[in-house]
Amino acid sequence: MTTHRLLRNQPVRAVAALSLAIAAGLWLHASPGAGARQAEGPRPGLPIDALAATVWVEEFDISPDGRSVAYKSAKAGTYDIWIAPLAGGGEPRQLTTLPGREMAPKFSPDGRWIAFEADHGGTAISDLYIVPAEGGDLVRLTDHPLNDGSAMWAPDSRTIYFQTAMHWDGAIAAVDITTRQIRRVRGGGGGQIALSPDGTQFVYTGNAKPNDDDQSNRDIYVAPVGEGEARLLTPDTLDWLDAAPAWSPDGTRLAFVSDRGGFNNLGVIDVATGAVRMLLTEEVEHSEPRWSPDGQWISFTKNLDYHYHLFKIPAAGGEAVQLTTRGGVNGGSSATGQTRGMHQWLPDGSGFAYYHSDPTMTGDVWVMGADGANARQVTNHQHAALRDPGAFVWPEFMEYRSFDGREVAGLVYKPKGAQAGDRLPALFFFRANSNGQHPVQWNPYIQYFVSRGYLVFAPNFRGSTGRGKEYRQAVHTWGGDHDLRDAFLGMDRLAAEGWVDPARVGSFGGSTGGYFVTAAAVKDPHRFKAGVVWYGATDLVTLSTYAGMEGWNRFLIGKTPVENPSNYYGRSIIYHANRVKVPLLFLYAQGDSAARFQQIEQYAVQAEMHGNWYDWAVYKDEPHGWYHWRPDSVRQSLEAMSRTFDHFVLGQAHDIKGLMTAQRDGIRFQRNPNIELWNGLVNGRAR
Repeated sequence: MTTHRLLRNQPVRAVAALSLAIAAGLWLHASPGAGARQAEGPRPGLPIDALAATVWVEEFDISPDGRSVAYKSAKAGTYDIWIAPLAGGGEPRQLTTLPGREMAPKFSPDGRWIAFEADHGGTAISDLYIVPAEGGDLVRLTDHPLNDGSAMWAPDSRTIYFQTAMHWDGAIAAVDITTRQIRRVRGGGGGQIALSPDGTQFVYTGNAKPNDDDQSNRDIYVAPVGEGEARLLTPDTLDWLDAAPAWSPDGTRLAFVSDRGGFNNLGVIDVATGAVRMLLTEEVEHSEPRWSPDGQWISFTKNLDYHYHLFKIPAAGGEAVQLTTRGGVNGGSSATGQTRGMHQWLPDGSGFAYYHSDPTMTGDVWVMGADGANARQVTNHQHAALRDPGAFVWPEFMEYRSFDGREVAGLVYKPKGAQAGDRLPALFFFRANSNGQHPVQWNPYIQYFVSRGYLVFAPNFRGSTGRGKEYRQAVHTWGGDHDLRDAFLGMDRLAAEGWVDPARVGSFGGSTGGYFVTAAAVKDPHRFKAGVVWYGATDLVTLSTYAGMEGWNRFLIGKTPVENPSNYYGRSIIYHANRVKVPLLFLYAQGDSAARFQQIEQYAVQAEMHGNWYDWAVYKDEPHGWYHWRPDSVRQSLEAMSRTFDHFVLGQAHDIKGLMTAQRDGIRFQRNPNIELWNGLVNGRAR
């Protein structure tokens, strides 16, 4: 069974779209003598510069008086902290200009200061700073060689608690913002962490299950700020993920989500007794619980076929009320790495500030009333050239039966004006994270390639979040195999229906998605004309040994390389370079660390030996995670990806020899302020 339905909240303007396509000269013409319609050449596409400049807001905080919003934005070219009036009527102001990334703004309870994290040079090693909310000089509070983060203001607005990697036990420390004195508070704080409203207790998540892969168990603990033992609130739950704890305003209860019923559902824990009450039990995934200021309501997000909507429910139990109706991502979800965003109650309880993103607009801050009425946009990061919603494509939700009878799903983005029978060039877009997903949100890479005439298939195959615990765990030890078989069958179905030309298919993806690109080339090398690997793996053995990915490997691949050598061998491209001839472009970040960069070096040696085309770049001052990349890096990557796919997938003539590298006698050099390229041992070849 195959199901296709358009994922949007407004009618399809088919006639208008067709007229625009014809007027722009973008319509697909039938090839002479062919039974199927084919494009005469690639479409011009959306402007890359405008797409790259369209950054997004995903982290923000509302001032205690409800008048301002502080947020992270790359509007100025790198991630900085900005502030804007929540009611409108004033221009946003940039508060920070450090060279790295400034992130996670948090207002002090008295509203005078904003705490934030900052790294330097894409290292993903951050320190804590504060800046006056009215603007002024920054104050650096920590200066450590390891990561400090998760800032939590004490009620007195003088002390900030934070997690630090300076101690191996996941210590919680405190810093006095006046004296800048740092003291260790306690050990053992890990995972998601929050300070109680009265400043006396921490809640945090941890995993005490031996040799767990971090996919089957998570527990919730409370601990006093001072002396005293931590207390486990979720005992005897070693096969349940209990996560996202949020304090009630009076500090007596915790809202949380748990998969104990098969889906991530919303519940409440009594802190004193540990008694649990599930407020909802349904076959829909919940996330991001937040209490109303009066403690009467709990808001949260629901994943509805990869749209995220905000709901609220009485804290005492009752019917949930849907607050948002516009399709896309409203409120976000921390349960999946690719679903950005968040939401907050306004301090007086009159409404919400929330993140909204959809395929026509980037992520920005919106506000609405407590009943969901009068929604309006507060920030606007959409480039002026991209503010016509009709320029973009909403995906179709596709559900189909896989090789073992399992119902799997994905999102299909089809070029405007395309019809079944056009036999389009196509790209797999593989998702990140061991259990991530593709939501219905803004993505400049998808929209660019669809505007060029490519069909983009974003599979949410087994192992993805959003379809329940059993679906998420069904990929256990089969990562890079069963999930890819799901994806291949989806693309085969699209080809059988005439949408895709199977002889013109490429792939791209980041992190785990980058690994899927290389694993797919091993599993079915004749399927692909080219792949683009964003910070992905080529050798699972060294990834496990040197890159700290043991839990990821235990879940997706199974056990360790010594215990399970066949899986590690069979799904690593470096052991199969003699038969895999798929051209691969590797795009990594400086913050991916030497262990991850080693993955390129290992494949490069094999590619040189076997005559495979490859090329690569390492982006300066960028962290692991494509969604953080700055405008110039996005522009560079789109240009390189476009040339790669046009050359290998479409057969367009391009000079791609040394696409991202230059002949410079093996020395390191800088082409522009945001990208560094190494030549040395590995040197891209066009064969």
